[in-house]
Amino acid sequence: MSGEPPPRRGDTESQQQPAMNPSQLLLQLDLLLSRNGTHMSDELRQNRIARSNTPSGATDHIMNLCASKAEVDAKLWIVDRILEPQTIPHFIEASIGGRLPSGRPSALPPLDPEVLMLMQQPFSEWALPPLDASHDVLVTQVMIRIGSFEDPDRLVSISKELHAMKSRIWEGIMPISERRWHDLRLDDAENFHEACQYIAAVTNVFHYFNMPPIKAALRETYNLIWDHLDAFEKAVNAKRAIEDKEPVLLTSRWHEFISDHFQSISNRSHHWAISHVERLRGPILEDLANQAPAQSFMLFPTYDDQMWDLTNKIHDLVENAAQADTAIFIPMDGYKGGDLPSQDDVPGPDMSNPYREEPIHFAANTMVRKADYYCRLKYLSRVETWTERSDGDDPLGSKEGPAESARSQVRAQNKARIELRGKAADELPGEELWVTSAQRVLSMPKHEWEWAYVGYRLSHDHTDEEWDAFKNKFELDISNWGAELEGVDKIKGRSKVEWRDARDLGIPDGDVAAAREHFQSLRDSDAVKGARTDILLAADKAVIDSYLAPPSDQGGFVLAIDVDYDPKDNDPQRAEESPGYEGTLRILGSLLWDDVGAMLQTQTQHLADLWPLAMNDKRRVYQGPLPKASED
Repeated sequence: MSGEPPPRRGDTESQQQPAMNPSQLLLQLDLLLSRNGTHMSDELRQNRIARSNTPSGATDHIMNLCASKAEVDAKLWIVDRILEPQTIPHFIEASIGGRLPSGRPSALPPLDPEVLMLMQQPFSEWALPPLDASHDVLVTQVMIRIGSFEDPDRLVSISKELHAMKSRIWEGIMPISERRWHDLRLDDAENFHEACQYIAAVTNVFHYFNMPPIKAALRETYNLIWDHLDAFEKAVNAKRAIEDKEPVLLTSRWHEFISDHFQSISNRSHHWAISHVERLRGPILEDLANQAPAQSFMLFPTYDDQMWDLTNKIHDLVENAAQADTAIFIPMDGYKGGDLPSQDDVPGPDMSNPYREEPIHFAANTMVRKADYYCRLKYLSRVETWTERSDGDDPLGSKEGPAESARSQVRAQNKARIELRGKAADELPGEELWVTSAQRVLSMPKHEWEWAYVGYRLSHDHTDEEWDAFKNKFELDISNWGAELEGVDKIKGRSKVEWRDARDLGIPDGDVAAAREHFQSLRDSDAVKGARTDILLAADKAVIDSYLAPPSDQGGFVLAIDVDYDPKDNDPQRAEESPGYEGTLRILGSLLWDDVGAMLQTQTQHLADLWPLAMNDKRRVYQGPLPKASED
């Protein structure tokens, strides 16, 4: 045995538990004092809400039956089919082509074209007994479930603003292109509020998806369609069995397709929101670092107006990022074909501890997910703040003050984001869904893709030299798009407008109806091969002037004519949701391809759907999904 005396108890404890340094002590004090917020927490929250730079939660965009008439009349309301109708043709296209919305190959072989034909025929014409007694048609059954007079239970009245953004996001079309962002100067400090509106609008779409009744309705729609596919699958496989053919797996395809679709649009939307938060935050952090508070003592600095403006913007961006991190999901708990049961009724979040000291993970329940994230962010923000100061001799002597505090919060938020969303949160999302769709069509042999436009000159108030100048300016404008998009080179090669002189065709200047009728007569001929046959472009005097002498507050535009518009068609729903629509829409040239063109390609919005976004503009020009009413 050693002759050395045993260590004293106090010595052992001091070896096992090193003394805290000042930063660690201050961290523990900060955690204790901030446990229930600070004396300014409520005021800061109310001020943030009043600035309207962060998502509203979308509750103000859903019609409230208890709202006053004035509140209802303040918005244009649209009947929303939560699962967009064009999803079904997209599903069928993916099943035949073997490519999912993300562009990934399906794990299942392409669908037999014979099965597609049977999907459009009554069971009575092909099914074995006893199913041959049914006159149901699968495609009809499915479309009814999406929302119709026969099954209206899951239809929701929402604002046009929310509906327009939701329709885009559903197809992976982001709210604004890089070109348009630049044109609106949204990186400029004076346009911070306008820039935040686009970020908030994207997040509000997912707030809508995650509202308990909306989430349940979307799930029910999916499950009802799954049931119809299951019944069809059993019937068609019974037929194929006696024909010695391989069985089909339609329900598996449906789950695979929707899962990929939800993941794709969530990842793309989240990446877009966070990347734009970061681009706005960078210059603000630089400005913040160059400012110095007039007086500072620990947690109670004194700020001047400029410092308050900068810190308010930082707070708004932190909240925008936090809501994007927690809301931009479409969970598939309770979806048939999946393993996760509904999480709607799981126990609520544990709020007895306002901190999450251990790493968090994804939760399908929105309230749990949100609570975990905010509590984790609250904890990590304080850890980052005091850890950063631990290397200095004086942890209280942070000269950078608010700037370093903001950077600490950014680091904390990045950690919380990766814990919740995984490393995929930092990955580039790849091609937009509409680009993948267009490339799929382009790859089809002997298929003539309708993408270009035919344009008619409907005004001769300008000289031929001025007309040529217009065409040059117009072409330069509409060619400037897609710099941030992958895989659009071939598409841009097809993005052309072929101008024709309407006077040479016997059409009087300004006669839209005559131009429409003339173009209708050409739709089935080679004269419009490769061009859209549902929309005709036109240049009247206002269009030509918009390029020769553009207004200071707006770029040049072109007139789009709805070729299928019939003024005698009295559709009450169309009249209510697109009041005043007369079959034409003026569109900014900068939005022709990757905005309007993308929506037409994915069948999500047509001219009548875009009209309400232009009808309050003094020139009636469509300028994107977040229009601003202009004064006459």
